[in-house]
Amino acid sequence: MTLSEVSFYIIIIIYQLFSMVIITFTEDLKDDKYFKRYLKITFLIGFLGIIMELMNWTYFCTFNCTLLTFSPFLTLLISKGIIEFYKKVFKKEAFQMQWGRLSDGIWIKNNGDIKNRGYYGWYSVNIGSFPIFIITAIFLLIEKNVC
Repeated sequence: MTLSEVSFYIIIIIYQLFSMVIITFTEDLKDDKYFKRYLKITFLIGFLGIIMELMNWTYFCTFNCTLLTFSPFLTLLISKGIIEFYKKVFKKEAFQMQWGRLSDGIWIKNNGDIKNRGYYGWYSVNIGSFPIFIITAIFLLIEKNVC
């Protein structure tokens, strides 16, 4: 394995870890100021994947590098979509829980009520799993149909 390959895979792993950070701290996405800031940062990070594809510095199939570098951006959009879905459909704001406790964001404090543990638990499962499942499904579709 060359240094170039190692560097490439390290960058991809860092992008995926950044996606996990977004999933972990989704309480910050409820504030539009932080959401817009994250949106700009993740879009610029994803744009680096396009540059990597254009420079032919990818060890994946075509478009998979771009998908993986845009995964924080997609995670952000999917998470925000789930937040808005819960607000509109259930007419009740949901708060994220981790390990049985309310989970704060980086800048935002979680103001949920622990009495709604079941509702918050279901919300937390959805917000933690949907982005992973959707991005994995897109990755597999590209892998199967383009490669």
